[in-house]
Amino acid sequence: MIKYFHFARISFGDHLKNRLRAFTRFLIFMLLAWVMIQMWRVIYANGHTPDGISLTDMSWYIGLSQLMVFLSPRIFVTIDDDVRSGNIGYFLNRPMPYLWMRFSEGFGALCGNILIYFIFGIPFLYLLIGNVPDCGTSVLLPIMALLLSASVLHLLFQIGCGLSTFWTNDAVFIYHSYQKVMILLGGMYAPISLYPDFFFPQILKFLPFAAMVGNNAGFLLPNTGDSFIELFLLQLFWIAIIVVALSGLYQICLKKVEVNGG
Repeated sequence: MIKYFHFARISFGDHLKNRLRAFTRFLIFMLLAWVMIQMWRVIYANGHTPDGISLTDMSWYIGLSQLMVFLSPRIFVTIDDDVRSGNIGYFLNRPMPYLWMRFSEGFGALCGNILIYFIFGIPFLYLLIGNVPDCGTSVLLPIMALLLSASVLHLLFQIGCGLSTFWTNDAVFIYHSYQKVMILLGGMYAPISLYPDFFFPQILKFLPFAAMVGNNAGFLLPNTGDSFIELFLLQLFWIAIIVVALSGLYQICLKKVEVNGG
Protein backbone atom coordinates (compact mmCIF):
# COMPACT_ATOMS: atom_id res chain seq x y z
CA MET A 1 0.00 0.00 0.00
CA ILE A 2 2.94 2.33 0.57
CA LYS A 3 3.56 2.64 -3.17
CA TYR A 4 0.01 3.87 -3.74
CA PHE A 5 0.45 6.36 -0.91
CA HIS A 6 3.55 7.83 -2.55
CA PHE A 7 1.82 8.15 -5.91
CA ALA A 8 -1.06 9.97 -4.21
CA ARG A 9 1.34 12.17 -2.22
CA ILE A 10 3.28 13.24 -5.32
CA SER A 11 0.08 13.92 -7.24
CA PHE A 12 -1.25 15.92 -4.29
CA GLY A 13 1.82 18.17 -4.28
CA ASP A 14 1.90 18.59 -8.05
CA HIS A 15 -1.77 19.48 -8.15
CA LEU A 16 -1.40 22.25 -5.57
CA LYS A 17 1.67 23.67 -7.30
CA ASN A 18 -0.29 24.35 -10.49
CA ARG A 19 -1.92 27.50 -9.15
CA LEU A 20 -3.11 28.81 -12.52
CA ARG A 21 -5.05 25.62 -13.26
CA ALA A 22 -6.52 25.54 -9.77
CA PHE A 23 -7.53 29.22 -9.92
CA THR A 24 -9.10 28.88 -13.38
CA ARG A 25 -11.07 25.80 -12.33
CA PHE A 26 -12.26 27.51 -9.13
CA LEU A 27 -13.28 30.57 -11.14
CA ILE A 28 -15.48 28.39 -13.36
CA PHE A 29 -17.04 26.84 -10.25
CA MET A 30 -17.87 30.28 -8.86
CA LEU A 31 -19.39 31.36 -12.18
CA LEU A 32 -21.57 28.25 -12.53
CA ALA A 33 -22.72 28.42 -8.91
CA TRP A 34 -23.61 32.10 -9.29
CA VAL A 35 -25.56 31.54 -12.52
CA MET A 36 -27.58 28.61 -11.18
CA ILE A 37 -28.33 30.27 -7.83
CA GLN A 38 -29.44 33.43 -9.65
CA MET A 39 -31.73 31.31 -11.80
CA TRP A 40 -33.45 29.88 -8.73
CA ARG A 41 -33.74 33.38 -7.21
CA VAL A 42 -35.67 34.43 -10.30
CA ILE A 43 -37.87 31.33 -10.03
CA TYR A 44 -38.67 32.08 -6.39
CA ALA A 45 -39.21 35.78 -7.13
CA ASN A 46 -41.89 34.85 -9.66
CA GLY A 47 -43.81 32.87 -7.09
CA HIS A 48 -42.80 29.36 -8.17
CA THR A 49 -41.69 28.17 -4.73
CA PRO A 50 -41.25 24.41 -4.18
CA ASP A 51 -43.19 23.19 -1.17
CA GLY A 52 -41.11 23.12 2.01
CA ILE A 53 -37.82 24.28 0.44
CA SER A 54 -36.62 27.78 1.23
CA LEU A 55 -34.55 29.82 -1.20
CA THR A 56 -31.60 29.57 1.20
CA ASP A 57 -31.68 25.78 1.27
CA MET A 58 -32.21 25.56 -2.48
CA SER A 59 -29.21 27.83 -3.07
CA TRP A 60 -27.01 25.71 -0.82
CA TYR A 61 -28.26 22.59 -2.61
CA ILE A 62 -27.28 24.00 -5.99
CA GLY A 63 -23.89 25.24 -4.80
CA LEU A 64 -22.93 21.98 -3.09
CA SER A 65 -24.10 19.93 -6.09
CA GLN A 66 -21.80 21.96 -8.33
CA LEU A 67 -18.97 21.46 -5.85
CA MET A 68 -18.83 17.68 -6.30
CA VAL A 69 -18.05 17.88 -10.01
CA PHE A 70 -15.03 20.09 -9.36
CA LEU A 71 -13.50 17.96 -6.60
CA SER A 72 -12.39 15.11 -8.88
CA PRO A 73 -9.51 15.72 -11.32
CA ARG A 74 -9.97 14.91 -15.00
CA ILE A 75 -8.12 11.60 -14.76
CA PHE A 76 -9.87 10.21 -17.86
CA VAL A 77 -7.81 12.63 -19.99
CA THR A 78 -4.57 11.10 -18.68
CA ILE A 79 -5.76 7.55 -19.40
CA ASP A 80 -6.98 8.58 -22.84
CA ASP A 81 -3.54 10.02 -23.62
CA ASP A 82 -1.78 6.88 -22.35
CA VAL A 83 -3.84 4.65 -24.63
CA ARG A 84 -3.60 6.90 -27.68
CA SER A 85 0.16 7.39 -27.37
CA GLY A 86 0.86 3.74 -26.55
CA ASN A 87 2.53 4.70 -23.26
CA ILE A 88 0.22 2.30 -21.45
CA GLY A 89 2.35 -0.55 -22.83
CA TYR A 90 5.31 0.72 -20.79
CA PHE A 91 3.25 1.13 -17.64
CA LEU A 92 2.06 -2.46 -17.84
CA ASN A 93 5.61 -3.68 -17.23
CA ARG A 94 5.67 -2.03 -13.80
CA PRO A 95 4.92 -4.05 -10.65
CA MET A 96 2.07 -1.65 -9.77
CA PRO A 97 -1.20 -2.33 -11.65
CA TYR A 98 -1.84 0.54 -14.07
CA LEU A 99 -5.50 0.86 -13.10
CA TRP A 100 -4.84 1.47 -9.41
CA MET A 101 -1.75 3.56 -10.11
CA ARG A 102 -3.96 6.04 -11.96
CA PHE A 103 -6.60 5.81 -9.24
CA SER A 104 -4.08 6.66 -6.51
CA GLU A 105 -2.79 9.51 -8.65
CA GLY A 106 -6.34 10.81 -9.11
CA PHE A 107 -7.09 10.43 -5.40
CA GLY A 108 -4.05 12.51 -4.51
CA ALA A 109 -5.23 15.30 -6.81
CA LEU A 110 -8.73 14.92 -5.36
CA CYS A 111 -7.35 15.54 -1.87
CA GLY A 112 -5.72 18.70 -3.18
CA ASN A 113 -9.05 19.87 -4.54
CA ILE A 114 -10.70 19.03 -1.22
CA LEU A 115 -8.44 21.55 0.49
CA ILE A 116 -9.11 24.24 -2.09
CA TYR A 117 -12.87 23.87 -2.38
CA PHE A 118 -13.64 23.18 1.26
CA ILE A 119 -11.49 26.07 2.49
CA PHE A 120 -12.53 28.60 -0.16
CA GLY A 121 -15.64 27.14 -1.80
CA ILE A 122 -17.83 26.84 1.30
CA PRO A 123 -17.11 30.46 2.42
CA PHE A 124 -17.77 31.63 -1.15
CA LEU A 125 -21.18 29.95 -1.11
CA TYR A 126 -21.94 31.57 2.24
CA LEU A 127 -21.06 35.03 0.89
CA LEU A 128 -23.03 34.40 -2.30
CA ILE A 129 -26.14 33.07 -0.55
CA GLY A 130 -25.91 35.40 2.42
CA ASN A 131 -26.98 32.89 5.05
CA VAL A 132 -26.30 29.42 6.42
CA PRO A 133 -28.67 26.50 5.74
CA ASP A 134 -31.92 26.66 7.67
CA CYS A 135 -30.94 23.65 9.77
CA GLY A 136 -27.61 25.26 10.74
CA THR A 137 -23.94 24.86 9.86
CA SER A 138 -23.65 21.45 11.53
CA VAL A 139 -25.28 19.83 8.47
CA LEU A 140 -22.33 20.88 6.31
CA LEU A 141 -19.91 18.44 7.98
CA PRO A 142 -21.77 15.23 7.01
CA ILE A 143 -22.39 16.67 3.55
CA MET A 144 -18.67 17.35 3.11
CA ALA A 145 -17.94 13.75 4.11
CA LEU A 146 -20.52 12.51 1.60
CA LEU A 147 -19.01 14.75 -1.09
CA LEU A 148 -15.62 13.13 -0.51
CA SER A 149 -16.91 9.58 -1.01
CA ALA A 150 -19.08 10.78 -3.92
CA SER A 151 -15.96 12.23 -5.56
CA VAL A 152 -14.22 8.86 -5.24
CA LEU A 153 -17.18 7.27 -7.04
CA HIS A 154 -17.02 9.98 -9.71
CA LEU A 155 -13.29 9.31 -10.07
CA LEU A 156 -13.95 5.61 -10.69
CA PHE A 157 -16.49 6.47 -13.38
CA GLN A 158 -13.86 8.70 -14.99
CA ILE A 159 -11.41 5.80 -15.06
CA GLY A 160 -14.06 3.74 -16.83
CA CYS A 161 -14.49 6.53 -19.38
CA GLY A 162 -10.71 6.59 -19.86
CA LEU A 163 -10.53 2.85 -20.46
CA SER A 164 -13.22 3.17 -23.11
CA THR A 165 -10.51 4.66 -25.35
CA PHE A 166 -9.50 1.07 -26.20
CA TRP A 167 -12.70 0.82 -28.26
CA THR A 168 -13.89 4.36 -28.98
CA ASN A 169 -10.55 6.16 -29.30
CA ASP A 170 -12.31 9.16 -27.75
CA ALA A 171 -12.70 9.13 -23.97
CA VAL A 172 -13.69 12.81 -23.95
CA PHE A 173 -16.92 12.07 -25.85
CA ILE A 174 -17.74 9.16 -23.52
CA TYR A 175 -17.08 11.31 -20.44
CA HIS A 176 -19.25 14.16 -21.67
CA SER A 177 -22.05 11.71 -22.41
CA TYR A 178 -21.72 10.22 -18.93
CA GLN A 179 -21.60 13.71 -17.40
CA LYS A 180 -24.86 14.74 -19.09
CA VAL A 181 -26.58 11.62 -17.74
CA MET A 182 -25.18 12.34 -14.27
CA ILE A 183 -26.45 15.94 -14.41
CA LEU A 184 -29.91 14.86 -15.54
CA LEU A 185 -30.46 11.80 -13.37
CA GLY A 186 -28.36 12.94 -10.42
CA GLY A 187 -30.37 16.07 -9.63
CA MET A 188 -27.62 18.63 -10.11
CA TYR A 189 -29.82 21.59 -11.00
CA ALA A 190 -32.94 20.62 -9.06
CA PRO A 191 -33.69 18.19 -6.21
CA ILE A 192 -34.81 14.77 -7.40
CA SER A 193 -37.92 15.10 -5.23
CA LEU A 194 -39.13 17.82 -7.64
CA TYR A 195 -38.80 15.60 -10.72
CA PRO A 196 -42.06 14.62 -12.48
CA ASP A 197 -43.40 11.14 -11.87
CA PHE A 198 -42.42 9.82 -15.31
CA PHE A 199 -38.76 10.13 -14.21
CA PHE A 200 -39.52 7.73 -11.31
CA PRO A 201 -37.72 9.86 -8.68
CA GLN A 202 -38.10 7.16 -6.03
CA ILE A 203 -35.94 4.89 -8.20
CA LEU A 204 -33.50 7.60 -9.29
CA LYS A 205 -32.41 8.24 -5.70
CA PHE A 206 -30.91 4.73 -5.53
CA LEU A 207 -28.86 5.04 -8.73
CA PRO A 208 -25.15 5.94 -8.63
CA PHE A 209 -25.81 9.37 -10.19
CA ALA A 210 -27.96 10.45 -7.26
CA ALA A 211 -25.41 8.89 -4.89
CA MET A 212 -22.84 11.26 -6.38
CA VAL A 213 -24.93 14.43 -6.55
CA GLY A 214 -28.50 14.86 -5.38
CA ASN A 215 -28.53 12.67 -2.27
CA ASN A 216 -25.55 14.45 -0.74
CA ALA A 217 -26.66 18.05 -1.20
CA GLY A 218 -30.24 16.97 -0.51
CA PHE A 219 -29.22 15.96 3.01
CA LEU A 220 -29.80 19.58 4.10
CA LEU A 221 -33.33 19.71 2.67
CA PRO A 222 -36.24 19.12 5.04
CA ASN A 223 -38.35 15.96 4.98
CA THR A 224 -35.96 13.90 2.87
CA GLY A 225 -36.09 11.02 5.33
CA ASP A 226 -32.53 9.93 4.50
CA SER A 227 -29.91 9.34 7.16
CA PHE A 228 -26.18 9.87 6.76
CA ILE A 229 -25.50 6.16 7.26
CA GLU A 230 -27.99 5.16 4.56
CA LEU A 231 -26.53 7.59 2.04
CA PHE A 232 -22.96 6.58 2.85
CA LEU A 233 -23.74 2.86 2.57
CA LEU A 234 -25.39 3.47 -0.80
CA GLN A 235 -22.18 5.15 -1.98
CA LEU A 236 -20.07 2.27 -0.69
CA PHE A 237 -22.34 -0.18 -2.50
CA TRP A 238 -21.86 1.59 -5.83
CA ILE A 239 -18.12 2.03 -5.23
CA ALA A 240 -17.82 -1.74 -4.73
CA ILE A 241 -19.86 -2.42 -7.88
CA ILE A 242 -17.77 -0.04 -10.00
CA VAL A 243 -14.48 -1.40 -8.62
CA VAL A 244 -15.48 -4.96 -9.61
CA ALA A 245 -16.66 -3.74 -13.02
CA LEU A 246 -13.44 -1.79 -13.61
CA SER A 247 -11.31 -4.77 -12.61
CA GLY A 248 -13.10 -6.94 -15.18
CA LEU A 249 -12.89 -4.23 -17.84
CA TYR A 250 -9.19 -3.78 -17.15
CA GLN A 251 -8.54 -7.48 -17.72
CA ILE A 252 -10.29 -7.22 -21.08
CA CYS A 253 -8.14 -4.20 -21.91
CA LEU A 254 -4.99 -6.15 -21.03
CA LYS A 255 -5.95 -8.90 -23.45
CA LYS A 256 -6.60 -6.28 -26.12
CA VAL A 257 -3.12 -4.81 -25.57
CA GLU A 258 -1.52 -8.27 -25.79
CA VAL A 259 -3.39 -9.13 -28.99
CA ASN A 260 -2.43 -5.84 -30.63
CA GLY A 261 1.16 -6.02 -29.43
CA GLY A 262 0.94 -3.11 -26.93
